[in-house]
Amino acid sequence: MKKILLGSTALLAAATLSMPASAAEKIKLGIGGKLESYFGIVSQDDTATYDPTMTGINTDTEVYFTGATTLDNGLTVGAVIQLEAETDSATNADEQYAYIEGAFGRISAGQKDGVLSQFAHEAPQYGLADDDVAAFFVPANQFGSGIAYFQGVDTTLAGQDNASITYVSPSLAGFTFGATWMPNPQGGLQDNTVASSLATAGQHDQWEAAIAYNGEFAGFAVGADAAYLQSSGDEVIGTTLEAEDASAWRAGLILGYAGFQVGGGYLKQDAVGGIEDNEQTTWNAGVGYKTGPYGVSLVYLNSNGESATDDESDFQQVSLHGAYEMGPGITLGAALFWAEGEFSTAAGVDPESVEGTGGVVGLQLAF
Repeated sequence: MKKILLGSTALLAAATLSMPASAAEKIKLGIGGKLESYFGIVSQDDTATYDPTMTGINTDTEVYFTGATTLDNGLTVGAVIQLEAETDSATNADEQYAYIEGAFGRISAGQKDGVLSQFAHEAPQYGLADDDVAAFFVPANQFGSGIAYFQGVDTTLAGQDNASITYVSPSLAGFTFGATWMPNPQGGLQDNTVASSLATAGQHDQWEAAIAYNGEFAGFAVGADAAYLQSSGDEVIGTTLEAEDASAWRAGLILGYAGFQVGGGYLKQDAVGGIEDNEQTTWNAGVGYKTGPYGVSLVYLNSNGESATDDESDFQQVSLHGAYEMGPGITLGAALFWAEGEFSTAAGVDPESVEGTGGVVGLQLAF
């Protein structure tokens, strides 16, 4: 209950900065969203435990409800609700949060990514993102089951969307600072359970801090960020055992000039899953060009993981992306890719590396 009260107190404190105040107009929610459908054809190796299909369809559909009002004291109060609209979705909401914004910056509370994700810059990816492409190769399937330290191919940790409180400062000379507190980084909402063993122990009280710069010099656009997060390992009830504290840091840089972009992102995670020496390093780099409704980019991605038992996994992907804006809110995206997954064990029983090549095309609608 104390943690819930802390979140309420933060919002109330911001709301009372310029009391008294009254809402000029009751918040009215507007509707929007996205519908993305992807079709892919892939040729890839079989393994002893995995026989992949050659074709597949992925979708990402969400409905957004958003609204805000400006109070008489100048503060803006708003709400964002993003509902999943897919039959196989495990959650009914992607993000949902309230915010208060003014000259001091913005305070938000609810289910939303932290500032490490919000501020992130990475390789330019027109049309389809790296994880959209990797979904048709599925790195985790290539390595088999039980590789807990492999966390995917994203350099931003996007998609956590756990209950959190975030502060984002106003932009000053292009610089922005932010901080996030996430009581339960292991799940969407608050979790009051206590671990009964190290196998069930997770993380709690995750803190994130990030700084970003976005500016322009003599026609050159510059975007950069640096961020750090740390969470505390759960204690095991009735023992002196506890999971290790997990941490991560990332950095990103992107430069743009006359339609060209070049850049990349880097993410290092330590004590993944609360296990000492479980770590993963993920990075991407690429170049892109956009003119009118057309965009194209070439991206290299690498994700390497190591376990406490000296097992190691390595995934790499090269992808050529393209996008065409057919009209307002309508984009046709496509990608050609080559990917490879390798897994080596300390015991020396190593499966062969698995390769795949393929193409993905997608229609992205924003409304």
